[in-house]
Parts: sequence; C-alpha cells; structure tokens
Amino acid sequence: MFRRLAASIDPDPAVSGPQVFDLHPMQLARYLEETWSNRAATNVLPSPDGLDVPSALRSIEATSFVNPPVSTQVIWDQLIYAYMVENTRIYEIFRRVLEEFIYGERLGTPSNATHHWLRTTEQLFYAADAPLHIHALTSWIRPDPRATRRNAYFRMFGMDLNHGTDDNRPYPYPRAAASNTEFVPTWEEFLREVWRGIENFTNQSGPKPTDDATIANLARTVDDMLSVRREAGNLTRDELQHVSTMSWFHLTVSFDSPVILDLESQGNSPEERLLKIGQRVGLPAHSRSGAYFRLADDMSLILRAIEAAQFNTVAGAQTLYDKTATPATIFNATNAIIRDWSTATGRDMKARRVSMTAPQAKPIRPSVGPITPATQNGRTQMTRETLPV
Repeated sequence: MFRRLAASIDPDPAVSGPQVFDLHPMQLARYLEETWSNRAATNVLPSPDGLDVPSALRSIEATSFVNPPVSTQVIWDQLIYAYMVENTRIYEIFRRVLEEFIYGERLGTPSNATHHWLRTTEQLFYAADAPLHIHALTSWIRPDPRATRRNAYFRMFGMDLNHGTDDNRPYPYPRAAASNTEFVPTWEEFLREVWRGIENFTNQSGPKPTDDATIANLARTVDDMLSVRREAGNLTRDELQHVSTMSWFHLTVSFDSPVILDLESQGNSPEERLLKIGQRVGLPAHSRSGAYFRLADDMSLILRAIEAAQFNTVAGAQTLYDKTATPATIFNATNAIIRDWSTATGRDMKARRVSMTAPQAKPIRPSVGPITPATQNGRTQMTRETLPV
C-alpha cells in the first residue's frame, strides 16, 4: 500500500519515502478510501482527476462513493504480505519505539521529521480508528488489532505468527471454526512440484519427472481455499487494513528514514535496520527477517496470480519454472520463494517428500529418562517450532 504509493512517486524509497511520510494522517486515511473505491476498476494506484497521487491527495475534498462490487482484482498486496512482514516482529518493535520517544528521552530527542512520523504512526496504527473510515476495524467487538490480524491469518492460511506476547506467552485471539488448515501442506507440495520443473527444465533426454497437471491442480486447490475465505467479500477490508499497516513499517525500514537516523540504526537492508532498532528497544527482531521481507513481496505476487487462475492450466503451470520467459518475473519469484520458504520454515522445498513406512520392530530397552515431549495435564505441549512458518 504505502510502499506502492511511494513507488508511484519514485522507485527509490529514499526519494519517495520522505514525501509519503510528510503527508497528513487525514490525507493518508483519504488515500486508503480512494484505494478501496478504486479496488476493482484498475490494477494501478488511484489517481483522482488524472492528477499525480501526491498532488491529488493534497487537493481532493472528501466525497461520498458508492463502492463497486467486491472483486479479487484489488490493487493492494495479498494478505500473505502482512503475515510475512509481521513475522519479523516489526509491529511490536515500533510500538516500543513510540513508547520510548513519547514517555522519555532514552532514545534521544526526535527531529521534526520524526515527530511527524511518530504522530502519523500513533494515530493511524496504535490508536482507536476514526469512525466511518474504511480501514476502521477497531471496535468494542474487535478491541485488539493484533488479535484481529491473527484471526485473519489463521482463517486464510491456517497459520499463527511465529511469536506470542512480549514475555513469550501465546497471544490470545479468537480462532474461527472454519480456516484453511490445509494451506501449508498444499502450498509446500506446490513448491516441491515447481522445483522439480525448475531442476528438470533443461532436460533434453531421459526421464522428465515434471508434472504440469499436478502443478495446475495444486494451484486450483490453493485458489479454491482462498476463494472460500473471500466469499461475499469476507476479509477484504481486513486485508486492506493489515496490508497497509505492515507496508507503512516496511517502508520505514526500506531506507535510512528520519526515524532510522534518529535511532542511529542505519543499514543496507530492511532486516539490518530492524535488527538494530530491536537492539535499541530491547526486543529482538526475528533472526530470519530477511527471508520474511522477501517472501512478503514474492508470495503476494504469486498468490495474487493464483487467485487470478493464472496457473490453472498446463500451459500456465509451465510459466512457473520457465527460465527463458521474458520478463522473468514469475520464475524469479517462485525460485526465490522456494529458497526463502525453506529458510523461514526449516523445511527444504528442494528435497523430495519422504514416504512414511512402518519401522521394523526393535528390542525394547529400559528407559533412562523421558522419551516423550513435555506434557501438561496429559496433553502434549506444542512449541513455537511446531508452527508452520
């Protein structure tokens, strides 16, 4: 969202980022309204009255809109983008940044530009939403935005975030009875089949185990899962809010922005800057944040294409591993996803799935210690390592 707004001004975030951060919170809220109203009309950023986005935001007056029917052809990232970025712990880290700057001077005195960033960030992402705004999800029914996001992630992908509360307790949130609990195994099988296509693409003779029909079928299965959760517009507003929230913080660490400079956390990558900020506020970023940031963009691209039925045929499936395609956007994204998903989860997507067979009987020996996972009240305790991502 806000990264796309910045890119529409200039591809270099060091040039466009300060212009986005200079906007008033009401202008940014209005931008989200315009995005929502234009979500099904085009796949580019809204530009009212034919003006460039920044000038339009500065001049347009608030009006009423009749929203078009909900469509999957939206102009913001797929919900997986927010999930992956939030796994870096970026939201909690910047919450501490705001607390430190607001309550004292332990982090130093913020510059004027950082003061403006702090005000915008607090009002848009850490305060009660202004009523009637399209991104206003906080209410008496949903008082905790972090719980609301986790509920959406679990419903769409059957996954929780890789961290809990600041003191490492499980984060409480309402879990829906219906969720895509088969998303992860289906997605991983999809990645394995695509990898078989990549490694066998140049085979001119001998067996070629690539199975295009299976890839297409798995793509349709993922598409069906996501479509069920989106029926009648479910989770669409949630997706807009969650993606826009995470894109704001992602943009913040995409360059040496004013708050990064004030925190003396300059770096060469988003994950390096976030790691330094986490050290300043005493809340470490995830050690695999680099993989999560990369997965956010690449998986958003591929899942949007899956939802557009781009890979549902044999010909479409082949584009996922076609190294000669021009442009190579799809191939580059899938190849990177296979690498980064393996890094983030610890499960090698390039390895063949091992068939489970019954082990041969072995002599029973006396146990000298516990041989089962830690239990509580007779139930096996699940650890963070058991989470899908």
